[in-house]
Amino acid sequence: MVKERITKEIRDAMRSGEKLRVSVLRMVLADIINVEKTGKDFKHIDVIRGYAKKLKKTIEEYERLHIQDKIMSYNEELKIVEEFLPKQMSDEELKKVVTELLDSEKPGDMGMAMKIVMGKYKDIADGKKVQALVKEIFSKG
Repeated sequence: MVKERITKEIRDAMRSGEKLRVSVLRMVLADIINVEKTGKDFKHIDVIRGYAKKLKKTIEEYERLHIQDKIMSYNEELKIVEEFLPKQMSDEELKKVVTELLDSEKPGDMGMAMKIVMGKYKDIADGKKVQALVKEIFSKG
């Protein structure tokens, strides 16, 4: 299970003196524990995905502000978190899959197209990349 894996990884990182890794994994574990306390039904992967999304937004903000050391620091954190997420599709794979799916399904609007694609590939496709591809396809059509 993911929670046990994270706990084990924290212990291993503590033994090897990887302070950043320990810190990041503790934050992820804390998020999981907080959601567990709410009593809501959830998937660990969704909590981890949410944490990664927060990091990405932070990175985007620092990129906008051109603060290079913060960008590098948060990218390192993101790499650690992404180890616990399913491998994402490459841009080429994503374009091929989205194009084929939209050709076969023929959605009426962008919202429906996003729902179709993300419903099928939520775990392995970046939503922003999918959105950009869907916009591109709809603007051509």
